[in-house]
Amino acid sequence: MTFKVGDKVKFLNDVGGGVVTKIRQQVAYVQTADGFEIPSPFSELIIVQDAGFGDIRQATVIPLKNTSINKNEAIVTANVVNNAFNEVVEDEAYGYNDEETITSENCTLNILLGLVPVILKGRNEPDFQLYLISDCSYRMMYTLSVVRDNFVYGKKAGMVEDDSKIQILSFTTTELKTLQSFKLACIFYKKSIFLPHEPIIYEYKIDALEMADPSNWKENDYFDGKAIIINITEESLLYEIERVVSENEDKFIIQKKLKGISPKKHVGLKTPVNTEMEEVDLHIEQLVDDFSNLSAGEIVDIQMGRFTITLDGALLNNVKKVVFIHGVGNGKLKYEIRKALDTKYSKLHYQDASFKEYGYGATMVLIK
Repeated sequence: MTFKVGDKVKFLNDVGGGVVTKIRQQVAYVQTADGFEIPSPFSELIIVQDAGFGDIRQATVIPLKNTSINKNEAIVTANVVNNAFNEVVEDEAYGYNDEETITSENCTLNILLGLVPVILKGRNEPDFQLYLISDCSYRMMYTLSVVRDNFVYGKKAGMVEDDSKIQILSFTTTELKTLQSFKLACIFYKKSIFLPHEPIIYEYKIDALEMADPSNWKENDYFDGKAIIINITEESLLYEIERVVSENEDKFIIQKKLKGISPKKHVGLKTPVNTEMEEVDLHIEQLVDDFSNLSAGEIVDIQMGRFTITLDGALLNNVKKVVFIHGVGNGKLKYEIRKALDTKYSKLHYQDASFKEYGYGATMVLIK
């Protein structure tokens, strides 16, 4: 079976699946819904949908209340025809006004999602119109996808003018019950001097029953009626703060726990007797005497520490080959090892170790 980047696949020998992000030899790297990129041999995958992108069309621009848009200003749009982009390039030349300056008011982002309920006669449940809102002076290019059954489906892409809103899609409550989340990616810019902002990648978890409850619809500044308003800018900032704090706390906890862990006595780094090949078992029970109090993340950190120490030692001692036994499991350790080999040790070559001897549970690194 032939695979290509963008194919949606499922694992034959495990639950779940994802989207092929890259291909190396006979191995496809599959990104799952939780963001992990799992390398898998072609023989362990099955295609469920060929590569392709969703509906990309220009949306109608709606000015925010008390704002106006220059109707003569060209808009960059992109249409997909037969899965190929046809760009409409702006006629207006780029430049900036020397008199403009950067202020706290004109350099602040305020991006929101609006879910507007539509009550239809004879229907027990409302429909919802999904809007993307730029309540700031930045123009925004966006892509919107939906997640269903752990697969990501591209639905819409385009641009939102500054101080405006556009309706992206509409859903029935029944349709929303089949979806897990919305995934939104945004890039911001201006045609004049401006303060750049990092792109935002945001995921909104869908709870159709909660959305259909009128008590969750609020009065707002963007629509005449009540709606569900999600401030993407604020939530992304809070998420980033929580992530940094969590990472620092995890590192502190790991350091404290590692102080009380006694490594196996035979695991110490030493000059190997055989410089042709070295074999290292990275199963956690081979590395520490007691791992009962370690989390899954802490275990992987210890295993990757042993991987790094061993490989650096092999490089110093002119070992030609090193086999790292990582097992199959959920693929997390194998993924981290190959990620390190692709980045930190990019000059080294690696491959699956002997299938007869290790199955799919080992990676061989070729040093010389």
